[in-house]
Amino acid sequence: MARLEGKVAIVTGGGSGIGRGIVLAMAKEGADIAIPDIQVLNAEKTADEAKALGRKVLAMKCDVTSSADVKLMVDRTRDVLGRIDVLVNNAGMASPPGMPFMNNTEEDWDRTFAVNTKSVFLTCKAVTPYFLERKAGRIINIASIAGPLAAVTMPAYSVAKQGVITFTRVVAKELAPHRITVNAICPGVLYTEFWQKLAQHIADTNPAFKGMTPRQVFDKRVSDIVPMKCEQTPEDIGNAAVFLASDEARYITGQALMVDGGCVMW
Repeated sequence: MARLEGKVAIVTGGGSGIGRGIVLAMAKEGADIAIPDIQVLNAEKTADEAKALGRKVLAMKCDVTSSADVKLMVDRTRDVLGRIDVLVNNAGMASPPGMPFMNNTEEDWDRTFAVNTKSVFLTCKAVTPYFLERKAGRIINIASIAGPLAAVTMPAYSVAKQGVITFTRVVAKELAPHRITVNAICPGVLYTEFWQKLAQHIADTNPAFKGMTPRQVFDKRVSDIVPMKCEQTPEDIGNAAVFLASDEARYITGQALMVDGGCVMW
């Protein structure tokens, strides 16, 4: 039997990148999926892929920084798919590169925290009352190794993602007596649109990478900082999310799981 058979999962920002990897991994394990995404066309494309696996899927436009949008999304998921068992807070954005941090503006910080950290609070707040009624539920927040590593190339993003880890622990402590687990996954280095832009910035500003293409910069960073010396994929994150959403992880809560090839060891 598939590990998530009969379950319904919300995967915010599930239309592309890591989110798409999580959606498809959960669909393969039997879950029906809601995909709220600010880029609704991406959500619809990924929804078609999940439907091809035999799943019920709801794609919708949603701004996860808006409490009204989030409430509407949760209500619609329950109405259309019948229940909610898993919330995956994947929606996020990269901050404009810093280094020095003074290059970032107040608006950079406000937007980065709204999308990466405030959104996690809003979605958890909207779903938790339903989980409390059922005394069951899984919350999985997608953070980043940029949090514990204190990444100087993207200060706002790094601080925002560390905030996600801390918030995960706070909510995990509060909800543990109700058998609701709350965990974070910290992806490492993936060649997403975010990393392509960061790699171009590194090539433009760091003499050691001058003349390199974004892909060459990325490959060098993988070689330099990833002990396993190989690239990871969105499917790697999806597999970790499936595990944390399954009954196999029923006694795991308040953890930040590094899925990064060994970049962070603690």
